[in-house]
This record gives sequence, structure tokens and C-alpha cells, in this order.
Amino acid sequence: MILINNVVLYFNNLEVYSLHSMKKFIAIILLSLNLYSNSNTSDFLIKQNNVLPANEAFNIETTISDDSILISWDVMEGYYLYSKSIKIENNYEALNFEVLESEESIHNDEFFGESKIFRDKILIKLNKSIGLDLNNILIKYQGCADVGICYPIQIHKLL
Repeated sequence: MILINNVVLYFNNLEVYSLHSMKKFIAIILLSLNLYSNSNTSDFLIKQNNVLPANEAFNIETTISDDSILISWDVMEGYYLYSKSIKIENNYEALNFEVLESEESIHNDEFFGESKIFRDKILIKLNKSIGLDLNNILIKYQGCADVGICYPIQIHKLL
């Protein structure tokens, strides 16, 4: 190994790496470890505060008919979903939907400011259209517990 003008030469593998690219690589590794550690921290906080798992806090059900898809959430007391977090995609394309039933309110979030949220029951309708691939519909949503713990974005596959 020889260091010349911020370039490290490794002769045994005949590879040349700049210190800049090595620093970028190390930064990526450290960020990855940080993300992994945050997910473990989140799991730990949920267990320590007796917070329900996301699938229990936001019970989702779907009903498929000939012309539409109904998606409903039963949100447990003490929990809420962000209105703007609900997204439906088909093959990575956003789909429009209609909110049929909900109790929307404004919540002052310390990170997002004033945010529209849903509590209790939410019912949305997605019209079936030609070319809609039911096997590739993803329903995405995110919510929090009133105790101040938020869940990562949840992804539910329609079928």
C-alpha cells in the first residue's frame, strides 16, 4: 500500500481507491447501521410503552367487488393515521381514491405542524379501472400512538 496525493494504491489486488471514495463508502455503512439501529430502537420503545403493533393499532380490511375496492381501517382508541400518508399504488403509479367515511381532525404535530388525521373508522373507495392489476396494488399508510410513538410507513398488499 502506498499513499500518494490522497490516493491509496493496493498492489496486491491491483486496485486503486481514492480516500474520497473510501470516505463515502464508510459514510454509507454508518448510515445503514444508524437506520438499522433506529428500527430496533422503535421496536424497543413500542414494547416498553405497551404500544400495540401497527397491524393491531390500524386494523385494515379490503373488500373487492365488480366495480370497486373498499378499504377500511379500524383505528384503535389512542391511535391515529395521517390523512396525507394514505396512498394506493398500482405498479408504482398513484391511484385516486375517495374517502367515504371518516372522522378527520387537525392534530398539531411537533414534527409536521398542523396535520389532518383520522381516528376510529376510515372507509375509502377505489374504482376499478381497465388495466388495474389487483396483484400489484399496494396500500401505504402511517400513524402514531397518542403517547408520542410513531410507526414507520406500513405497506399492505391488496391480494
